[in-house]
Amino acid sequence: MMKNSGANPDWLDRYKKKIIVGIVSLLTVTIVAAMVFIACTMRSRLLQDSRVRAEELGTVIHSSLEHLMQTRNAGRMQSTLVEIGREDTALVGAFIIDNHGKVAYSSRVKEVGAVFDRSTDISCRGCHGGPVAVPHDTTTNIVVDGKRVLRYVHVIENRTSCHGCHAPSVRINGKLIIDRSLEPTYTLVRDVILIITLSGVISLLVLVPLLGRLLAKGVNTYIGEIRMKSAELAVLYTVVERLSTTIELEELKRIVIAIISEALDADQVDMVLPSDYHEMGAMVWTKPGNTIDRKKVTGGSHLQEVIHDWFDGRLTNHAVVNGGREILMPVSKGGDRLALIVVRSAAGAFEESRLTMVRAMANHIAVAFENAMLYHIAITDELTGLFSSRHFRQAIAKRYALYHEFGEKMTLLMVDIDNFKKVNDTYGHPAGDAILKDVGRCILSAIRDDDMGFRYGGEEFSVILPRSSVKAGLAVAERMRSLIEHFPFRADQHVLQISVSIGVASWPDSAETIKEIITEADKALYEAKRRGRNRVVVLTKDDA
Repeated sequence: MMKNSGANPDWLDRYKKKIIVGIVSLLTVTIVAAMVFIACTMRSRLLQDSRVRAEELGTVIHSSLEHLMQTRNAGRMQSTLVEIGREDTALVGAFIIDNHGKVAYSSRVKEVGAVFDRSTDISCRGCHGGPVAVPHDTTTNIVVDGKRVLRYVHVIENRTSCHGCHAPSVRINGKLIIDRSLEPTYTLVRDVILIITLSGVISLLVLVPLLGRLLAKGVNTYIGEIRMKSAELAVLYTVVERLSTTIELEELKRIVIAIISEALDADQVDMVLPSDYHEMGAMVWTKPGNTIDRKKVTGGSHLQEVIHDWFDGRLTNHAVVNGGREILMPVSKGGDRLALIVVRSAAGAFEESRLTMVRAMANHIAVAFENAMLYHIAITDELTGLFSSRHFRQAIAKRYALYHEFGEKMTLLMVDIDNFKKVNDTYGHPAGDAILKDVGRCILSAIRDDDMGFRYGGEEFSVILPRSSVKAGLAVAERMRSLIEHFPFRADQHVLQISVSIGVASWPDSAETIKEIITEADKALYEAKRRGRNRVVVLTKDDA
């Protein structure tokens, strides 16, 4: 019995050890298998995410450069690539090569002029695989200068708008190539694998329940940060895409206000441009009305003080004031003031995460404003400050497309200064230019922000009133005529009384095509002259 009693513990001990070893082995195999599976899955998904981000970045950069290609602004394209290379720390290189493999533009200036041989260059063979192979993918992992990068190739197709520089017979003008570093991704992969391995070992030894909770909490925090960064990056890509949809200044201002109000969940956004400084005007958006209006900034107000600080150079960086409920956001580029944005919250202080997002958007907003202002200068008549006659053709074609597709009304005013030749003959052309400039100011004062005034030619002007009926057009025209009639025009020491005749026509009341509405407005203008000048005329069926 004693022998048997002594044998039982040995037997139990042997099986107990085997059971423990079996459970531990099973647990070890399970944990190791789970760690390997998780590591492989996360590695694959992180690499796929980097691949998607590289493709999105290439698309965004191409969208940003597309209008520069069409305007043949080579210097601006090169400087834009260099600036992108500076701002994006993960970007190894961004360059454009022509059909012969020659680098035309590059974020690294020293590479401009280099030639890629796709049959021998190892960075090209990843896609081409030989001298005649067709690329099987637009994104591939390669090694450039000893660094692992994700190369994305965006083909620049020869569209109709490109035929001014490229022969129509050529299918492809070149390629935009983005090299984005994979080192941060691989570092993240290694860190995640290391965390999982250490956690598994410690869990096997002692602290499975405790470290399980701590690890879950840490991983959740880590994943939350990744999700937050990913969300910020997605928002930033969306912002850049929205900003690149237009280079028209008025439309861009509205887009920027919408972006800022959404990103910050603001209650009010004020925007001031340098041209508004002397008149102390601002564009104002408020959440309750969800509309954008122009307002006069009254003397002694807080906003007026901020505007003075900005224009006098005392406000150059972002500032959070009023207990975190107000953000002062000056937008500048190369020392040039482009805009001042003031954002307010009525409920409480802005969240820090939202402020970080706005700071990231600031450079992109500055670039968009700079491009829009350059375009605005190009389409503006230097003397009067109105749009040029060339832009009139583009603007009315755009309005016609909206009318033809959606039935959106539009009224056209044709304005001519009465007896202007007599002014030039009597007081000289400098006095005539001064009168033209003052008439332009009167026209801008009489119309809304959405309306567009043009110097049509000589002493003749035109005004496009979107979404306006004939009745509304007559009211604007009469306000304009009266304002000009009572304006104190000056020539030398003389105060002159100047008048204008205005012809009015509209879609669909007067015309159905661009040619018809211009012709009808011209006829109405001629009729105003015939009836004695200084009047507004719209032709009726009886007049026709």
